[in-house]
Amino acid sequence: MTDNTRELKVLLVDDDTIVRKGLKATVDWDKYGMRVAAEAPNGKRGWEEFLKHEPEIVITDIVMPEENGLDLARKIKAEFPQTKILLLSCHKDFEFAQQGLKLGASGYLLKTAFEDEELDHFLSVFKKEIRGQVPEQIPSVQKKLLLWLQGDIEEKEFLLEAEIYLKKEWKWLNSPFYVYILDKTANPLDFPVKSSNNLYLTLPGERIVFFIEAEYQIRLLSYLSDKNKAEFFNNWKYAGPFCGKEEWMASIRAISNVQHLQGNCREYPKIILYAIDYIVKHLSTPLSVTDIAADAGVSRSYLSTLFKRKTGLGIQSFINSKRVVMSKRLLSSSPLTIQEIADLTGIHDAKYFSKWFKRFCGITPSEFRMKQKDENHQTKKSLR
Repeated sequence: MTDNTRELKVLLVDDDTIVRKGLKATVDWDKYGMRVAAEAPNGKRGWEEFLKHEPEIVITDIVMPEENGLDLARKIKAEFPQTKILLLSCHKDFEFAQQGLKLGASGYLLKTAFEDEELDHFLSVFKKEIRGQVPEQIPSVQKKLLLWLQGDIEEKEFLLEAEIYLKKEWKWLNSPFYVYILDKTANPLDFPVKSSNNLYLTLPGERIVFFIEAEYQIRLLSYLSDKNKAEFFNNWKYAGPFCGKEEWMASIRAISNVQHLQGNCREYPKIILYAIDYIVKHLSTPLSVTDIAADAGVSRSYLSTLFKRKTGLGIQSFINSKRVVMSKRLLSSSPLTIQEIADLTGIHDAKYFSKWFKRFCGITPSEFRMKQKDENHQTKKSLR
């Protein structure tokens, strides 16, 4: 049996026997050229089984007795960095799932809510990566992308990782390209695009962003628009053409903040993406629709009307939604004072910031921070 046809080994690690047995019995492992080589009820036993079987793929719970999934992932990545690790997480474990991504895990699924399509996506990608059908560099950029968009690292740290490939494998991005954003049901690896000059990355919120050479735009647009094919993708948008590193970064910043993929209008005008990018980059400053329109090179009234029609939100509502997300993240994960957080969100008066936050969240910033601390404390206790 050649290296490209041998079965890939999978290790399942979870303290819940039902979860382990369920995954083993219900997943069509043959479809991916895989088999479950071993199971384990905790990280300690998982490490023993890993050394015994040396699987290519490990699917592990995070919160387990004796040794948790993060410690297991840390040991595996230190000794066998090529191993694909998929974390199983509960909602309350999200902080630890982020830690897992930093350790090198490829992704995570919510145990209480994941669907077959999500697991199918990860297993399909793992198969292609291990078989050498997808460049190995994408997972490292993917990890940094998620950390950057979630605010865990600076943009420059993500760009430092991406620059290596922008100068070599992704040089084609210096020519015109289009960007698509799709929901999790789509798998770009199945798209009828034969060019090697395409790139896809997974965004927070179970979305996929796909970049493609301009010359293949019509072919992909026709494929996605064809309602007669076996699998019709309903939720997607596209924008372009773009060209070069700066526009590539701007398109990622903007399109990762697109909130609605539904509707008959598929194209996002570049003006809207430029406006979203401007907002995201300037959240810490006072923002006016007039300034945003001036940067986009259009009138205030035209931008307001177009933005509402394409996104479903008014510009000020969109700004407030982004500031709420940013405020919650800083209150949850940083030691900054309320005044410092108010400054970073472009609302420079702490008293007004508290009133503004309560209007949108129902509680004050201090109450929100205390609530998060209590929840994190309970989660950490469950890990012991």
